Amino acid sequence: MAGFIVHVDANAKPSSTHALVIGVGAYAHLHGGPSPTSHPGAVGMRQLSSPPLSARTFATWMIEEYHDEARPLGSLALLLSEAAPAPFVNPRTQEQHAVSGATIDNIVAAVREWKDRGNHDQARLVFYFCGHGVSLGFDTSLLAADMFADQDSPLNGALHFEALARGLSTCRAAQQVFFVDACRAGSDTLVRLVGTDTLGQVPVAGNERPDGFMKREHAVYFATLHGEESFARAGSVSLFTDALLRSFDGAGSENTEGRVWRVTTGTLMHAISRFMKEPPFAGVLAGSAVPVSPESFDFDFHELRKDPVVPVYIGCRPKEDNALAEFVCRRRGHPVRRRMPPSPGDEPDLREWALFLPLGRYKVEAVLGAADVRKDELDARPPLFRIGLARP
Repeated sequence: MAGFIVHVDANAKPSSTHALVIGVGAYAHLHGGPSPTSHPGAVGMRQLSSPPLSARTFATWMIEEYHDEARPLGSLALLLSEAAPAPFVNPRTQEQHAVSGATIDNIVAAVREWKDRGNHDQARLVFYFCGHGVSLGFDTSLLAADMFADQDSPLNGALHFEALARGLSTCRAAQQVFFVDACRAGSDTLVRLVGTDTLGQVPVAGNERPDGFMKREHAVYFATLHGEESFARAGSVSLFTDALLRSFDGAGSENTEGRVWRVTTGTLMHAISRFMKEPPFAGVLAGSAVPVSPESFDFDFHELRKDPVVPVYIGCRPKEDNALAEFVCRRRGHPVRRRMPPSPGDEPDLREWALFLPLGRYKVEAVLGAADVRKDELDARPPLFRIGLARP
């Protein structure tokens, strides 16, 4: 078994899902690395703490929670570059796996092996990358851990994403999903110095779907618009990946057919976008990055094994009363959540109360005094619910 694999189903059938997860946070040749480069194209790029955490969290979710009876998880490969390397613990087996570094050579090898594992008509490929990215022209280059090792052609240390997505048209897998959690800001310096003849390594070349292959359905998700930056919170899972996983948990689900709650590639994009705009979720970063899916087919991706968990935002009208209220959420008469007002001397909290509640009916109240108790009811149901409690 290949050294990049951290999960494999020994009984996997051709109709399986095969995932490749890459998180690059420690860059050897960027500022703060063991051998920082003097290349002008590296100016402003720094070490990152969020991508390895984000990739680990996404990999854990895929192994532990991802569910599609038509295409169950057959394998997952993981590459990481992190300041303090540590084994990956498979959440199903509890087995510890040494994780290969996210160098460009390892990424190229892992892509080719991943493509071969998914080279079946009924297979699904899932690609996830979190780390530095740059836009050169209209394309995106994803930077490996050893980017700038080649001073003469630094982009030999990058993966050309659009070429990869095109090249995988030559893989028989009929469904292919790509999550790119990286900046797409342009780098004028790199373009001026190295041009756009080489935008990164292309492990799988191709363009058109070969004759005899099934039609390819693919979905591509970028954390931000072309030419823009993405954002993360230091030492925690990135904003986009957090929104992605919470969408899988229920905000991106629908049950238009029977009682099964499904996340489709279409409902997923809608839910991620809503999260990224919500101040109670994204804080000061709300609206800073606009996720985009430039070309996507709509197909089922994930089935929930339990009721969806729904984002619920509860606040007062006017919003200044949020800083004075004790909020209570009840289900079947019993308090399930409570938010106390700030203590005297603390910073006033004008934000809505953000909750993640299982599907169902709830009663909420805001207590501002004996004569000012505001009550209402809500049905927590995807994609979200917002309620404002006005003065009586």
